Amino acid sequence: MTRKNSPCADDLKEMVRFAILVNPLETLYDYERWAIRILLVVMILFGIGMAGHFFDIENPLSEAVYTYFLDSILNESSGDSGYNYVNTASYGIGLALFVVSLSGLLRVVGIDGSDAMLIALLPWVLWAPLGEVIEDAGLFSSSFAPWFVSPGVHFQTAAWVILAGLIGYYVSNGKTETETEKNAATRHFSAFLIAAQASIYGMSVLSSDNVEILSDAYDREVMLIIAIFGVTAPYWLAGSYVERFDHIHRIVYSTGVGGSIVLFGMLAGFAIGRETSEMTAWPIVIVFLVPILVCYALYSFGKDDAEESINLGYTPGVLPAGVTESDYLASKTPLREKIDELRKKAVLASPAVLLPVGGQIGDGIATWIGIDYFGYTEKHVISSMVTDVLDTSLTFTVLKVGIAGVICWFYSQAVFEYRQQHLRVLIALCLMVVGMAPALRNVFRLTLGV
Repeated sequence: MTRKNSPCADDLKEMVRFAILVNPLETLYDYERWAIRILLVVMILFGIGMAGHFFDIENPLSEAVYTYFLDSILNESSGDSGYNYVNTASYGIGLALFVVSLSGLLRVVGIDGSDAMLIALLPWVLWAPLGEVIEDAGLFSSSFAPWFVSPGVHFQTAAWVILAGLIGYYVSNGKTETETEKNAATRHFSAFLIAAQASIYGMSVLSSDNVEILSDAYDREVMLIIAIFGVTAPYWLAGSYVERFDHIHRIVYSTGVGGSIVLFGMLAGFAIGRETSEMTAWPIVIVFLVPILVCYALYSFGKDDAEESINLGYTPGVLPAGVTESDYLASKTPLREKIDELRKKAVLASPAVLLPVGGQIGDGIATWIGIDYFGYTEKHVISSMVTDVLDTSLTFTVLKVGIAGVICWFYSQAVFEYRQQHLRVLIALCLMVVGMAPALRNVFRLTLGV
């Protein structure tokens, strides 16, 4: 028996056939160009300010750079100087400009902008908090500690991701001819990057004063064994779901998984020497369990509509290639009506919604537990203002739950063109990072008693 195409499927073919087809690698949008220009100007000014300080030239720019930005990072490793209104606002604006700029650049060079990119970057959301907790525990040497202070740790994370991505791009577009050779090169390069992390950060930990003080209380053998397991990650991941990724996403993902395992090993060596009374297990259970249950409920609610959308050739929230938003909104076809009907539920089952929602809820719960039950304080100025409203961090938790709801609403209403899918994924990534990263850091600190 042969299956006949549904009316909606026929409509889809007609829409794509008669749409004004655009080159996905075309020039940047005007707003992307402006975002790139502004970022370049900011980076130049920042560099001039740092240079002025280095050469001991007094000027307002250098003073502002160090007073509001660099001192807050450098001093945090010893005094937890934290955030202020200037750098908080600047980081927010800078992040928005970075997302817009990067989405355009990734599209121009032809990087896959599907949800696979979000999954490939997920291990790095764990990598950064693990590094921060190692710094919180005082395990890094004094020269390395400032590199793992937020927001600097996220720039360092981005540097590793970019390096892995560039190598993946070289493998994909280089002289290697066969797929077997490309797969082997991807695994070898990933292992090399992980080994570099193990060497650089491992030497820093082993040479730190605190590890010397801990002596036998720090288990170096456990650290080494887990590091070896991390370095070999690209090889034991071979043949798994990782094979569904392209070479760029594969090397980024594998390097992130292996690097996270390496950093976990450094914490494991520390945890083994801790007294049982110094560690608490229940916060990590709650912080992980509640978001998982919420995300599972959302996934169950939307999975059937998501499968139907995919069967129609439509990724929930993303228009087919060549179909502009104006064409889509102007169309009066059964397909349009069907897509609108499916989108609101279908998108709730996508990683672009589930991961940010889980991260935001986890952050809210972790902050509440840390402040109200363990006596931690909030260093972010905006978060501190929220918790002061009712003199309880539950207000922050409620806010985070509300943000999770806004994320669901936004993606259920938004329609991204095919060439805007990088922007869609990067927005989700940012929403995930600003929630999940601090949540993981907080809960790891609570568990280890750091």
